[in-house]
Amino acid sequence: MRWPHITRRDFLEGVALGAAAPALLAQERQEPLVREEGQTDAARHQAHRWRDAPEAHRAAPALAEDGMEDLVVVGAGLSGLAGAWWFQQLERRQGREPRILLLDAAEHLGGHAHRNEFLSRSGERLVGYGGSQSLDSPGLFSPAVNAVLQGVGIDLKRFDSEFFDHGWHERHGLKGHALVFEPGVWPQAAQPTVLPPRRAQAQRLWAAALPMAPSAQADLLRLLNSVEDVLPQARSPRQRRDALARISYRQFLLRVWRLHPQVAQYFQQDTEAYFGVGIDQVNALDAWAAGMPGFAGLPLGEQPEPRLSPSAQQLLQGADRYIYHFPDGNHGVVRALLRSLNPAALPGQGLESLVDTPLNMAALQAPASAVRLRLQHTVVQVQHDGPVASAPSVRLEVLDGQGQRRQVRARRVVLACWHRAVARMSEEIPPAQRQALADQVKTPLIYANVLLSNWRPFARAGWSGLRSVGGFWPEASLDFPVNMGAARASPGPDHPILLHLAKVVLPTEAQGLPPRQQAHLGRQQLQAWRTEDLLAPAMHLLRSALGPYGFQDQDVEAVTFNRWAHGYAYEYMHGADAYWPQGPLPCELARQGWGRVAIANSDAGAFAYAHSAIDQATRAISELLPEAQLPRWAQRPGPYRAAT
Repeated sequence: MRWPHITRRDFLEGVALGAAAPALLAQERQEPLVREEGQTDAARHQAHRWRDAPEAHRAAPALAEDGMEDLVVVGAGLSGLAGAWWFQQLERRQGREPRILLLDAAEHLGGHAHRNEFLSRSGERLVGYGGSQSLDSPGLFSPAVNAVLQGVGIDLKRFDSEFFDHGWHERHGLKGHALVFEPGVWPQAAQPTVLPPRRAQAQRLWAAALPMAPSAQADLLRLLNSVEDVLPQARSPRQRRDALARISYRQFLLRVWRLHPQVAQYFQQDTEAYFGVGIDQVNALDAWAAGMPGFAGLPLGEQPEPRLSPSAQQLLQGADRYIYHFPDGNHGVVRALLRSLNPAALPGQGLESLVDTPLNMAALQAPASAVRLRLQHTVVQVQHDGPVASAPSVRLEVLDGQGQRRQVRARRVVLACWHRAVARMSEEIPPAQRQALADQVKTPLIYANVLLSNWRPFARAGWSGLRSVGGFWPEASLDFPVNMGAARASPGPDHPILLHLAKVVLPTEAQGLPPRQQAHLGRQQLQAWRTEDLLAPAMHLLRSALGPYGFQDQDVEAVTFNRWAHGYAYEYMHGADAYWPQGPLPCELARQGWGRVAIANSDAGAFAYAHSAIDQATRAISELLPEAQLPRWAQRPGPYRAAT
């Protein structure tokens, strides 16, 4: 869920880049080629039409398809594919080759684990991540996650020893992210103010150049350097943690440290990448675990505790470097799972070929294939063929890309889609569970990939990225230096590279509101933005920060905006969610299967990470196939409270 900051669709899914070249290559263009992917209007269209006028669809008869699937998986993201993989493995142990059908409303495979492809004017091919970024903290992965990764041939040790170029930034003299302050956000900035990374110069000189009030500059330095005990009335680590858990990090800065409001403004967005909300909603205890400043003088111990959000627990325990990254992010895991499920869909062997091999969609659509995939197929109704307890099968109503109703039948079903979509799919769901499903509100976000013809301005400045403090695009980072297959880290500033922009969409005017309400308002804002509303501030950021170092507009060859209005799973936090951590948790009730239907997806663990999605898939299959007698670890996934 996070992206580099502090230290850190396929466009034509399955089509060879060479065939895509006319659409991707802008040989004669000076303006960038811009496209939009992710949860596009086209991908949401059928679901929204059914939601708003279901009777209009029911007026026409549904086409009943012949045959019976052994398993239908709704949602072809990481969780759905992992569930299909487990089902196939367990059935094969019994000497059966199951027929599995994957259905997804999107135009692309992989859900949030999304891939962007580019072909530069120079002829170099680049792939990047348009969603789920990396495998985070593998030292904390459950046995179930490790079993899946090993089962599909992902050797995590190779990322450290072979794939990740550890010395790339140092070799090119890149010292970190420069800071950009916009006049509309910072009144003291008469024009865009750009400062080098904080650690690249003396701290007092750095602070004196900040477009802040002098007292705010002094307060920020005090916060960063002081070991003052600002909670002297709390005598024990437990009492201090209790005090921190009751207030937000913003309150901690303003009421406990008594700092200038501009200091809180400076840090407002710093927790969004980890928790999906700003410091106005993250409690100070979670902020401490995330490494935010202000706690150096407080003896708090080092152990995680149940009150910490799952991400905070992971941050406090995880010592793994953030290097477990495929060139296309966790879409690499998607491809590994798909190859294991249907080798003809992605021929070849080895991790390197996962990046380079074009997806064979014909193999996934052939009626004779044991594992098949249908994109742009929206499941709108799920119902057992008879009483839930004794029905031999489940009937699913599906809207295809043309809006035609179809009926598919299966012996078992895994719903690996959003909880709020599941809540609308079946009248068999009890009201209390439906309410629990609706509790899971996705965090809206947007990822952008900018294809630069060169990165000479970054090299001249000595920066690896930009941090726009309070700006529209808070983060812009040069691509991960990963060498895998034909995807290589940029050999030098004269070569093209991808620049990644990331934004959690939380309107400024929503600060102080509960997280779910902020997410709702953010989703409305994201859906209202036009492409030019996204492109203009990105170009402004690059001009402002890098213009003095030689950046020109024609350096931008292409941009892909990946909109995720229904983004990452909402994570429970102490303070915002009264039931955390004692429970009962909404996700625990929401994910309960019934009859021949089980529920997976990261929503089921309220934890927006790839390993949580795999954990929940494991649990779902253990519910569907209790006779398979999975090991106990497969039935009790994940080390976190939200996933147990």
